Amino acid sequence: MIPVSLTGFTGYFIFDPHLSFKILLVSFGILMLAISASILNQIQEVELDSKMKRTQDRPIPARKISLQQATIFFFFSLLAGIVIIYTTGNLVAALIGLITILWYNGIYTYAKRITAFAVVPGAITGALPPLIGWVAAGGGIWDKSIIFVEFLFFIGQVPHFWLLILKYGEEYEKAGIPSLTRIFSRPQINRLTFTWVVVSVIAALFLCHFGIIRTGMIVGILLIASLIMIWQFFDLLKIQANINYKKYSFLLDSYFLLILLLLISDRIITLHI
Repeated sequence: MIPVSLTGFTGYFIFDPHLSFKILLVSFGILMLAISASILNQIQEVELDSKMKRTQDRPIPARKISLQQATIFFFFSLLAGIVIIYTTGNLVAALIGLITILWYNGIYTYAKRITAFAVVPGAITGALPPLIGWVAAGGGIWDKSIIFVEFLFFIGQVPHFWLLILKYGEEYEKAGIPSLTRIFSRPQINRLTFTWVVVSVIAALFLCHFGIIRTGMIVGILLIASLIMIWQFFDLLKIQANINYKKYSFLLDSYFLLILLLLISDRIITLHI
């Protein structure tokens, strides 16, 4: 949940590059909303979670807390998140936060039980936290800069999830959830994942092309990191008996974390020029 909050922090900071108590409160509000979405998801999927080794140790299926306790935690964190974002940001930012919860828990959570491609519309939820931060800082919903940032994080959600499927696809199948491993072979999914990673890299470079990242040094770091990403993920196209998907998930997460840090650093540098 912390990386989700960091994307919201970044959305706020690239509009208003000043560290303040307000930006910290907005980021905390986004964190509370992310926590509430996770809690509700685990309430909704307690039966599925109990069937999969990856999730059976979560608090509810492991009986560490009851459904009633989880429900109380959900409403508390949801209310806290909405109130904090509304009072320190504005009504539009709070409404976007609420829409994010509705989309993730009301649409994506159920869509993934129907189709293996639910991750594509579900990826919208990864694009909205930076928008919440941007709007809370005073930015507009349709501002060009935040649209490209949203697009980047939308695209990046897809290969991240497919790497998860490559590692845990059989568990999803046993739990009765449609999985890409039933539709495509592993080499095909590897190629699809590589393609989406390349698209993610292109989306990241759009940030430089359209002037969202302006500092030459930051552009250079992003370009080098992007080339390394493509080089590393190129191994997915090779025929291998055992692929360390955890390694690729770590690389992808690290790449997006670096992008957030570069966006923040770029704003700090340009602010003092």
